[in-house]
Amino acid sequence: MQKVKIYLAVFVGCMCTMVACKKKDEVAPKTAGKFGLTQMHANQRVRKQVIDGVTYVPYETAKNQRTTEVANFDLGNLKASKSFYFILSNNGDRAITDVTIESNNPQFEIFPKSIDKLAGASEDGIVPLLELGVIHGNRLNGIGFQSLLPMGDNTVEVTIKGKTQGENGEETVELKAEVKLFAQVMDIKLFKANNEVDLNKVSYSMPVVEQLNGLGRIRGYSVGNSIVTIENSGNVNITLEIQPTNTDEGDPIITHTLSVGAKLELGVMSKNKVFALEGGGATTDYKRIAIGDDGKGYFAVSNIF
Repeated sequence: MQKVKIYLAVFVGCMCTMVACKKKDEVAPKTAGKFGLTQMHANQRVRKQVIDGVTYVPYETAKNQRTTEVANFDLGNLKASKSFYFILSNNGDRAITDVTIESNNPQFEIFPKSIDKLAGASEDGIVPLLELGVIHGNRLNGIGFQSLLPMGDNTVEVTIKGKTQGENGEETVELKAEVKLFAQVMDIKLFKANNEVDLNKVSYSMPVVEQLNGLGRIRGYSVGNSIVTIENSGNVNITLEIQPTNTDEGDPIITHTLSVGAKLELGVMSKNKVFALEGGGATTDYKRIAIGDDGKGYFAVSNIF
């Protein structure tokens, strides 16, 4: 009987040890912090709050959207300067600290550039909203022209870095996001007798008796009695209007449609004509083409100046 008791005690002890080990294994270790990024669409409305200059949205907003470690975003066609918004989240359990955000292209401005702490996914709270301001023509904040992106495809890399606690102590966590878009530009080339007219060199400045959509004067180019041709050198379709001036009152407005790359021979100019260009809202180089309040580009062509 004593031997049986001894064996039973040992057996029960082993069982207790096994049960204890099993309970210990059920507690999963916390995972290191891990960035997630998703685009917030312009028509999406959520509650926001600003803390120390950084805009935050509820964590549920990020939780309900797809986030990714390898981020690639196609922003589509860009007609003029615009801001895009992205939700930055932490898909790990541990917090990420000393977060820095930067782009490799100065025409793609990112804000904020740093965040002190990004809480883990297991913590309810708020997550930061990143603003990517793309400069293409008009200024994002304020009045005036800044610079154009190269016409067509543009790509920028946004790098997000921070520190988190991993299995072996502090480690660096990083996310690289590739963002691409297609920059649209309205532009034309003007020819007289097959020789291109330099639109940066104005022949004359023509006053407009009635303010022409905010333009008191428009740039003019002298073409003599040469055959005039206009070419769509941008990457958007253009609606061209040839309007009569004060000296041509009563003449009709002539409209043409120029597809990308198309050329239109207009023949010899009679007197002085005003050209109006409309490219679906796409921006243009103000040094070449003056833009009115209506978004149209204006210039004059004459055989008498």
